[in-house]
Amino acid sequence: MRRVLLLACAFAAITYVEFEIFPGHTYLQAGTQLYVPMLERLDTPGYLSRDLVATHPNLSYTIYDEITLFLHEAGRLAFKTALSAQQIAVRAAAIIGVYLLVSAAGITELWALLIAALVNLGTILPGPDIPLVSPEPVPTGFAFALSVLAMGCLADQKPLLCGLAGGLALLYDPVVAAVLWTTAVVAFLADKQLRRLIRPTLTIFVVFLLLLLNLAQLQPGMTDSESLFRRIPSGIAAILSFRTGYVWVSHWAGHEIWLYLFILISGFWAVARIWPRLNRQLRWLFLVPALLGILSLPVSALVLAQFGWWMIPRLQPARWLLFTVEFSLIAGAIAGIQALRSRRRAEMIAWLIFVLAVLVLPRVTAPRARHIPNRKAVTREAVTREAITEVARWAEANTWGSSMFLFPDADRDLYPGVFRAESRRALWVDWMSGAQGDYSGEVAKTWKERWQRDMAGNFSFHRLQDLLPLPIDYYVLKRSNRLPGVKPVFENRECVVYDARDLLRAAGG
Repeated sequence: MRRVLLLACAFAAITYVEFEIFPGHTYLQAGTQLYVPMLERLDTPGYLSRDLVATHPNLSYTIYDEITLFLHEAGRLAFKTALSAQQIAVRAAAIIGVYLLVSAAGITELWALLIAALVNLGTILPGPDIPLVSPEPVPTGFAFALSVLAMGCLADQKPLLCGLAGGLALLYDPVVAAVLWTTAVVAFLADKQLRRLIRPTLTIFVVFLLLLLNLAQLQPGMTDSESLFRRIPSGIAAILSFRTGYVWVSHWAGHEIWLYLFILISGFWAVARIWPRLNRQLRWLFLVPALLGILSLPVSALVLAQFGWWMIPRLQPARWLLFTVEFSLIAGAIAGIQALRSRRRAEMIAWLIFVLAVLVLPRVTAPRARHIPNRKAVTREAVTREAITEVARWAEANTWGSSMFLFPDADRDLYPGVFRAESRRALWVDWMSGAQGDYSGEVAKTWKERWQRDMAGNFSFHRLQDLLPLPIDYYVLKRSNRLPGVKPVFENRECVVYDARDLLRAAGG
């Protein structure tokens, strides 16, 4: 009992430090800028009725919305709190999963805790531009963490817990969880000695799969989502290539494939070094997920090049690289500990350098990546979070729920998306909204038309006048672009808000 309590305290401490300090967590800085408006509209349909993101949710095949709405309603929790609670739980799950994987290889508890803490510091995957440990509470991050926990349970010969964790991963994001379940099926079919262990896991998988399909029929999803095997029209393909270039593997694979091949080969070399320490299920877990991750690149590129199917932008299989990096890191860390025990200091140092390089270098070099066409950093906020929150609070208290806002001088900055989620008011267009084009050609087309006409390029007063006939109720500008002779309906130290009717009168309309 004492050992269990000490381990629980250790897991809690690591989770707290990594959630609050490093790698930390964020909210409304990336994916949640899209998911929170969807949740707000599902919760209160009267809001965001004219917003391009909120009215085109892609939540059919995830339980993310059901769980969050349940916590929001039953627990009287704000969406931020409900999402953070789930995020803390899956962060702990990922740490426990790595610990179980390392412990199953015969590594002592203290070293297993250290490796779990180190791996869960995370890194950035260049190319697909996804973090190994998601700072945002989004379905992909939840499913990946739960998949790692499921694999750890399988390595530790706990098939029922593996099935439960893997089933939850399937409900959050079936595409990410597919790596876990593919590995389980391959091991079950190819390794007779593992069938008795894996059979209960696969039984639970069938139950969760049926549950997912039933939930998909009951919950609202994309009203105009594209068929996976439908060909993307050339015009829409150009839009998606411009806005979500990370999905188009051909844009970046030529540069980044060497990095991932190096990680894969190093990981397999580490597995070869520790092979005698691994039980049968661990051997499958270290080989198949990593291989599936690297294979997702040529498959993605080939399907888009030869068939142009919507399957790739909708499913984004390049996210499977998360498993290539994760299991290569774990194998390298175990190999380093084994070398340390055997007093092979040079080898131990080499594995330590490998692990640290994978964790640190992508964070350093990611901002310098410029090989993706039309890519521009979107992490800078020209308007502070405090200032845009003040505008959002004013809008929520003083405007109709169906009001439409535009930030015509925001360019690709993120603060309009913060405003939309905090105020529950629609945006005519912003940069982040374009990511929804991966699920709908109509959304992609509408976004591109609005973006090119109303937002792209430098802001000017002349262009603002051209926008006045649009069905926009309020315009929010940076204070440096304050309009002479027109009184704003709200202002603070960084922003000014204008009523479209006042602008029309000032323009003589």
